[in-house]
Amino acid sequence: MKIRIENEKCSGCHLCEAVCSLYHLGVINTEKSAIRIEKDDLNTGLNSPILCRQCKQMKCLGGEDTDEAIEKKKFIWPAARAERCPFRALPTLREKTYHCDLCGGRPRCVKVCTTGAITLSAR
Repeated sequence: MKIRIENEKCSGCHLCEAVCSLYHLGVINTEKSAIRIEKDDLNTGLNSPILCRQCKQMKCLGGEDTDEAIEKKKFIWPAARAERCPFRALPTLREKTYHCDLCGGRPRCVKVCTTGAITLSAR
């Protein structure tokens, strides 16, 4: 399972960020979300949802003696992993990195995205 993004459809409402932190931590705090919206004000003007791409070979875990299957299910990771992500897709706040765990198989961001910018695919 993988989340697909269509930047052209994103309205920039930030509901996905809010529901992510609310579901995982019980608070609405977009800085503690595994998804973030970046806006390209200079070129395209598009809003871009950014989150873990669920890579088959996770470079962010490189050099660690860990079980990828177990780590994929965790929401909070050590901050050092964000530095190894080639896509800059792991938001960090105060030594914690927020990783998309697909909400245990039912991603809440997909559910609240009214424009269809965030969807779910088999792979």
